[in-house]
Amino acid sequence: MKRVTLVQLMKITSMELLSQSEQLEILASLFDLAHDHSSEQGLEHGINLAGQIEMDKLVDENYTLINYFLANAWSSKRKIKYAESAQGWQFQIEELENEILCLRRAINSTGFNGLDSNRQCQMYTNLAGSLNFIGRFVEAQQYWNKALAILPDFAMAIGNKANGLSYYGKVLFDTIHANLFQVFAYHYFVAALKYGDSLHIEAKEGFRYYRDYLGSYIGRNFHDSYLKRFPDLDDFDLGDNQALKNYRLWCLENQLFINPLNDLGPFARASHDCLHLPTLTLSVKRAPVSLNLYNQVKQEFGTARYSFFQYQSTAGKHLSDIDIPLIDTMESICYSYSIEQLKIAFRLSYSILDKIAYLLNDYLDLHIKPSKVSFRGLWYEKEDKMILRDFFTKSENWALRGLFWLSKDLYEKNRDFDTVLDPEAKEIALIRNYIEHKGFKVVSDRPLLPNFFTEEDISYAISKRDFEAKTLNLLKLTRAAIIYLAIAIVHEERRRDHSGKPSYPVQSGIVPDFLRG
Repeated sequence: MKRVTLVQLMKITSMELLSQSEQLEILASLFDLAHDHSSEQGLEHGINLAGQIEMDKLVDENYTLINYFLANAWSSKRKIKYAESAQGWQFQIEELENEILCLRRAINSTGFNGLDSNRQCQMYTNLAGSLNFIGRFVEAQQYWNKALAILPDFAMAIGNKANGLSYYGKVLFDTIHANLFQVFAYHYFVAALKYGDSLHIEAKEGFRYYRDYLGSYIGRNFHDSYLKRFPDLDDFDLGDNQALKNYRLWCLENQLFINPLNDLGPFARASHDCLHLPTLTLSVKRAPVSLNLYNQVKQEFGTARYSFFQYQSTAGKHLSDIDIPLIDTMESICYSYSIEQLKIAFRLSYSILDKIAYLLNDYLDLHIKPSKVSFRGLWYEKEDKMILRDFFTKSENWALRGLFWLSKDLYEKNRDFDTVLDPEAKEIALIRNYIEHKGFKVVSDRPLLPNFFTEEDISYAISKRDFEAKTLNLLKLTRAAIIYLAIAIVHEERRRDHSGKPSYPVQSGIVPDFLRG
């Protein structure tokens, strides 16, 4: 396309007779120019033009790119609309919802794999930045890592990862952990500037400022060695028991320990679920409900995690399968103890999220009837109109905001929550429903007679590989939610006024072994 102006592009009213490549060029140019001119009107015009495109008729890569362009448009619109405004912090922002949804559509689309590596890294980096902004800082690190797995020298991902680690560290109440996050952030800023030729001048200046600030902080408070290299976090003995060691290594590699240090990497020092609730000040006449529920959540997560590990580790027929003869229905359905372990991991992980809501309802005194509490519905005063409870409209709790946005990854048909940020949310909810109440079939990745039966079935069928991937993703989502929960409660404890109430502080201790049996 020849060079055009924003004024000229604003005169375009129809995309109907244009080719797909022309449609892409117009949208890319319009969104870029509107961003450069801080034109909210221009961005809205481009979004409306994109609405004329029949998305299901686009070739795969064009579908991916249009969603990426739309995500950038919604991001620009948000930043223009809320520039230097406190409203940009509010829990519900339409532009953010559309921004994240479009990025996820792009990344999850078939055309994503056909794009060049640089573009893929841009998408992962942008999604990580959006997630970090809304308080989903654990998951943000995972997406920056995805970008760096493709291009290890992608400077924007390195620098933004550093920024995310720094803010993550600031909300941790364990001082040692908090300081380690700042040290790691410093070294990532150094690395980003090492590859700084590809950075915009504003990004380079920002990264340089934070590198110098953290360098000064570390130099004043720690040994000089912390400025020269990453700290050694592999100084923990994983034990002589090989089975336990294998399990710990697997958890570390998959970042499944309820331990913020595991988000720095698969380091041995992170190989235990050390994240507890902070010291709580509670009523003298009531059992420590929050601590009890948090213990339950951690224990159930540990069981779900190990069930998944057992599924992956169990080869061949389990002894419990030996005396259960089953009829072959020619569908290549997988029946085994290990498949049941996979189902347990899925069901437990999903159920933990509602228990988190149950804990928050009690801790925050939201006064929702216990029978009405759900992770998706916790946040709303009037669910049919999606009106937030007054507590959340006034909250400045970053991790609590993250939990709210994480809840948007879940789907509840009976509560009319049709707006979800995860394109796979409805399928995850459907799987849970079928596992709990209906027929559910895990089918071999290589069925012997695919598509042999053509009439409607009452069972839900999914390949073994797909179910495994969805379960692992759900485990990671649940782990992130548990971390956000603990950090959110830290924030609330710091701002609460306990004066004038009969109460006592409860500091987290360890349940003795004789009570663990």
